Amino acid sequence: MLSPTKPSLARISLWAARTAWVFIALAPNALGASLQSHSRTTELVFTGAAWVLWSVVTGALFWLSPLSLTATRMIVPAFSVGVLATVFADPEIGRPWPLVGFLLVTVVNIAVFLPVFSALHVQASAYGDERRLPLRVPKSQVLPIGLAWLLVAGSVAGVLFAGAAHIWWLLIATLIALVAATKFVVPQLHRFSRRWLVVVPAGVVVHDQLLLAETFMVRTSSVTNVVLSTSPKDTMNLTGFTRGNSILIYLRDTENIALSPYLARLLGTLDAVHVKAYAVAPTLAGHALAALTKPPATT
Repeated sequence: MLSPTKPSLARISLWAARTAWVFIALAPNALGASLQSHSRTTELVFTGAAWVLWSVVTGALFWLSPLSLTATRMIVPAFSVGVLATVFADPEIGRPWPLVGFLLVTVVNIAVFLPVFSALHVQASAYGDERRLPLRVPKSQVLPIGLAWLLVAGSVAGVLFAGAAHIWWLLIATLIALVAATKFVVPQLHRFSRRWLVVVPAGVVVHDQLLLAETFMVRTSSVTNVVLSTSPKDTMNLTGFTRGNSILIYLRDTENIALSPYLARLLGTLDAVHVKAYAVAPTLAGHALAALTKPPATT
């Protein structure tokens, strides 16, 4: 049995990200120096964009929610590319501060992609006695997520470069691409910050718009057993075929589950099934097991 991750680790990751991110702005950097050989427009565009992105992430690190989790995980890697570019732009510019900046942003990257970090953001949007536990990303979705991120980041980069170079036709084209990506791609990426297992005194809820057509809820009294396992075994697989431990939940009576077309195709089954046991894959399996097996509070 896995023991739950210590709550202090979540706070350590959050404050490590906050501290490193603030110091990125406070420490001298080579961005301005590396742009001095370019036009004033170029300097203003890229410096302004860097400050806007830094400000958005700063707000996201101090205002926790699923939305801020999505913003942080989308912007921080893109920001890292810009910081890395200043490291190699000119080895003599601002030495050693470009390297310091890259080390700081690396710390932020590591922290924001830790499971405990996402758990803090997801739990911040919970109500009352809810315990929200993020679900792992299905391995089949990792590549599409990466490609979607490249599309959004590439559109932003295209707008900046086209605007700085005064290439108006390219600016219009990349702006259209950015608007389309913001409208259609970003919401799809945000879905992965809104996938969670919810444990409340009254029952257990699986909220997953990727794998389910509608939220699946069962009463606490309907749950007969909860097991930690490395495979879904003979249960309905609601993990999306991820790696690692799964939580198997066994029910007293048969329940109806409405699967998304994606999961129905993945499993080769109907989109509405009857189950007496199912498997989910929280990022923090130990936390989930502890929440599900916690004795009810006595008055």
